[in-house]
Amino acid sequence: MTTRNLILNLFLTLCVAGVLVSANVEKVLNWKQVTYTGIPDNELGAEAFIPINNVPMSAVHHKGRVFVTVPRRRLGIPSTLMVVDVSQAGYDKSPALRPYPDYETNRLGAIEPNPKRLVTVYRPRVDRCDRLWFVDTGMMEIPNNFTIVQRPSVWVFDLKTDKPIDRYEIPKEVVDSGYGLTSITLDIDPDNCEKVFVYISDLQTYRMLVYDYQNKRSWRFLHNYFFLNPLEGDFKIAGINFAWDDGIFSIALSNPNPQTKDRTAFFHALASNSEFAVSTKVLKSEENSKRHWHGDDFKLFGYRGNQSQSSIHAFDPETGVIIFALIQQNAISCWDSAKGFVPENFHILYRNDAEIVYPNDLSIDPEGNVWFMSNSIVKLLYAKLDPSEFNFHVWKANIKAVIKGTICDPKVKASSQTGNRLSDKDDRIHFVDHEDRPGPGGGPYGGWGWGDHHPPGRPHGPSPGQRRN
Repeated sequence: MTTRNLILNLFLTLCVAGVLVSANVEKVLNWKQVTYTGIPDNELGAEAFIPINNVPMSAVHHKGRVFVTVPRRRLGIPSTLMVVDVSQAGYDKSPALRPYPDYETNRLGAIEPNPKRLVTVYRPRVDRCDRLWFVDTGMMEIPNNFTIVQRPSVWVFDLKTDKPIDRYEIPKEVVDSGYGLTSITLDIDPDNCEKVFVYISDLQTYRMLVYDYQNKRSWRFLHNYFFLNPLEGDFKIAGINFAWDDGIFSIALSNPNPQTKDRTAFFHALASNSEFAVSTKVLKSEENSKRHWHGDDFKLFGYRGNQSQSSIHAFDPETGVIIFALIQQNAISCWDSAKGFVPENFHILYRNDAEIVYPNDLSIDPEGNVWFMSNSIVKLLYAKLDPSEFNFHVWKANIKAVIKGTICDPKVKASSQTGNRLSDKDDRIHFVDHEDRPGPGGGPYGGWGWGDHHPPGRPHGPSPGQRRN
């Protein structure tokens, strides 16, 4: 058999196994279970560290370091924000996690408010000014024992010194608690590192929070487009059926307009196959957030396709391509923002049914690499994690290399010239691919694990059994 035939047979075998091969995707890290370093041994006792409960939620790269988070959603989690070094050749692909910036900042100790410590961090982001930004939800999200330890806050670290620059406590009138504040997006002025607007998804109360870093002000927007689509809240991942009702989950920003410096903010709910858009000019006005009606400022942008529910997406400023993490397809996809927003102009870059079990985070570093993580969280929630298997994976791919020759390549002609699924005569999306079907949960709280009792109405806070993604 020729080498060409061997390669072809291998490709077909992997496709049948649910793997879409790409030589441009590299696995950087993987763990069966995470371990820690830089923590005193007497702080890692049986109750302080329960390995199976430590599930990574994010992996963000900056100049050879990867920042990993483990939200406190169970007992036995000694630290919530960590760092690993991948800059050296031959680095350990399953390294122990070192608390960032140190253990004392992550150490809980007494369960009482302390502005110098972190409680729960989900998805940090790094900016072009060498700063690390994240939200500390201030909550311990232990099933049947949710605890609001302190007010949610936005933190900023200088990555050149590893020292905190700022901590902003989000007022109660903006958000009742930090539960649901699981992703942030940074809007930085191209010419001034101090002019920053931070957009925070609140998937719990279906709102978008805006933080004006320069003026230390924050406000929130409410819009129907932040809600789930009830027709698209049923999921099947790793053979597990469940229903989620997560609202607005991710916000991706286009390049700024050269004159106004405003951007387009693309956003979507987790339980939805649709994409929406709004100008950041609208979001940056606190007065706009007080309106009872937003007119046509928020727009229905288009439809990604059936079973294309996405956790996180990110915009690449160099190519103009948006990368999506598709949780039901165990895949990463792309769309060139210069082409029509229709399923025909989307492309699956990488799929792996065995290892991409819930791709929960995705970000793009300044070198043009997309980094994405899967963490098998649905197994922890609804089945069982197997500590003998690799459960947590981190990949990277150079965007230019991985999109080359695909429909996402700016050099490739669009499959469809349609701008999106909208028109002057019809401003609603046709869910032609959807077939109504019963789900395992039902109702707005389906699949959240309450059994026979019912939770209180939103937005008054979490109840026993709740989970966040």
